[in-house]
Amino acid sequence: MKLKLRLIYFFRPFSFIALILANIFVIKNPYLGVVVAGILIFFYGQRLGHKIFATSDRFFQTLYGSLAFVGINSILLWISFYLYTLEPLTVIRALIITTIPLEYFTPKFIRPKFNLKQFFSDYIVKLKPKFLIFGFLIFVLVNFMLLFKFRTDQAITSPWNIVSKDFFVFFIVLTILLVIILIKNQNILVSKILLIIYTALFSSVALIIYKIGYGYDPFLHLAAMKQIMATSTLIPKTFYYIGEYSVVIFLHNITQLPLEFINKLFLPLSMAILLPTSIYYGLTTGLKLNKNYSLTACLGSLILPITYFIHTTPQGLTNLLCLIIIFLSFIKHKSMLKFLLFLSIITLTIHPLFGAPILVFVIYLFSQNIINAKVKKATQTVLILGSLFVFPILFILNSWLNNLKVSLLKFNLSQLFDFTLFHSEHKFRFIYDLIYVYGFNIKIIFLILAGCGLLLMLFKKEFAKYKVHFGAGIVIFVNFLLTKVFLNFEFATNQNQAQFMSRISELSLYFLLPIVIYLFYNLIQFNFDKQGNFAGKLFVLLLLTLITSTSLYFSYPVKDDYKDSQEYNVTKGDVEAVQLIDQKTEGDYIVLGNQMLAAAAIREFGFAHYYNQDFYYSIPNGNDNNLYQYYKKLVFEKVDRDFIDQAMSQANVDQAYFVLNDYWSNSEKLIPQSKFMSDNYYTTDKGSNHIFYFQKK
Repeated sequence: MKLKLRLIYFFRPFSFIALILANIFVIKNPYLGVVVAGILIFFYGQRLGHKIFATSDRFFQTLYGSLAFVGINSILLWISFYLYTLEPLTVIRALIITTIPLEYFTPKFIRPKFNLKQFFSDYIVKLKPKFLIFGFLIFVLVNFMLLFKFRTDQAITSPWNIVSKDFFVFFIVLTILLVIILIKNQNILVSKILLIIYTALFSSVALIIYKIGYGYDPFLHLAAMKQIMATSTLIPKTFYYIGEYSVVIFLHNITQLPLEFINKLFLPLSMAILLPTSIYYGLTTGLKLNKNYSLTACLGSLILPITYFIHTTPQGLTNLLCLIIIFLSFIKHKSMLKFLLFLSIITLTIHPLFGAPILVFVIYLFSQNIINAKVKKATQTVLILGSLFVFPILFILNSWLNNLKVSLLKFNLSQLFDFTLFHSEHKFRFIYDLIYVYGFNIKIIFLILAGCGLLLMLFKKEFAKYKVHFGAGIVIFVNFLLTKVFLNFEFATNQNQAQFMSRISELSLYFLLPIVIYLFYNLIQFNFDKQGNFAGKLFVLLLLTLITSTSLYFSYPVKDDYKDSQEYNVTKGDVEAVQLIDQKTEGDYIVLGNQMLAAAAIREFGFAHYYNQDFYYSIPNGNDNNLYQYYKKLVFEKVDRDFIDQAMSQANVDQAYFVLNDYWSNSEKLIPQSKFMSDNYYTTDKGSNHIFYFQKK
């Protein structure tokens, strides 16, 4: 028997590894890859989860064990990247290092035998009400079909301008059905799965609608990963983002799915699975709250627009790990603390600037277990004082290390109040006016709800459970104020500086999210514990529906009578334009175009050329003397050949292109002027992009 076990322990991991190795270099079949990788992650994730979380349920063990398994491999690849290279064989070495110890040093996991009668009892009889669950699945399917129906590779300013209005009608019905199911259904596992499906619909609108891709940053990170895949390294070896790259590259190698597909899908899907489950287990396992009400309260987490999670970026992945850490931190097991420390280390490998405060939070959780009172107090005092200035210190240090210019601003109290406290637009359309009161003031509304939750928990004497999270939120908000008032990032555009500030403020709100969900939980419990109370139940139902529907709307770019996000996407015409330019041009050249055109070039050719430290496609980068300034002059001031010549002289090239999209506001005026003075002229995708060629005289 011992010999048989040893043979199993030896052959099982190597069977997985041999299949993956053959699929990487010989077979290259994504269907086989997905099956093998799925079984591999599920099997070893379950074993690892059973080892780490022995007292938790099987769903928890499998989910977070799988997260730990992928995370360990990611860290091994991250280490290999800096010490050597990151190549397919590195993935195989990482799998050998992780799977063999799991075979030999984790206890044998005894799976319960399948019992058809028990299965029928658990998964069929306890489904209540069945017709609502069936209706939910139908409406989910219809909504996904609607999104795929309007999938496009053309320029759009907002998904909501092309998606049928029926989508929101069905989504509202879907939300009402889900709330009723979550409260009434006795089968918690099925309810969790339905909640994950609902969140997946919430997070995948951009993934489905934008055929080529949404945003600008994902194309940059994809190009960096492609370069690693091609050369096994990235020069210079930056300390940013490699943690995310290693995860995506690991999944690409073991599944053989296209790198671009995994990069698009990874964060929206991870968020849909991990966010609601982390909140649920934090409330039920950590705080011992009612399971049905906890699942329903999870919908309250969608009160903040999920813009960071609709496409895969290092910032978005760091934010998701932060939320997982926040809610799982309510589970006061030593094994959980070690797991949270592990997750916080992963955030450092992805985005050190935002991972460091998360690590400090986890270290503070560890300090609560220090027995010596004096040592405990001293440690916590140092952590709190240090964390008050963590962002300004990190930003200054990062700028110094990367030779980026940051200056100190004179204290100006008006910097604290350079925003409208309460914003509204009145178009005398009651429903839309009401929606935009919410949309324009979501952070203020969130803080008001957090204040109400705080007062409630003080009244019920339950603040002690949440005080660390409340304190962390206040500390990060202080960092936000200090950074905003005293630092000027001269290397960044005003838009990028605003994004920095927004990311810090968002992080502070994440730590207050448990307090808001506490308020929702008590509201649900108060109204549904009472017999009858139809008005109270209806109020909760409508409130959650209003919050989720409006949050969904504002999670994505918007263009209507109230707001214009001014966010276009990479189009088929953009891709055709950069390909045509590459084919028709010999020698060095520059292209003056909008940011999405540069994203298309990066998608197709990576970081191919730089001239005088400027990318050969114009990109706004915060410098006054960059190629993008000439593009802005051409479209905002006047079409002038001198601007083209100045751009060529700056880049020291003899050829230039000026590319104008037909959706530009004054394109009808600019196109004939540019065509008249250019040396050659092309169009792509039925005239969606106009390409003007210039030769230096």
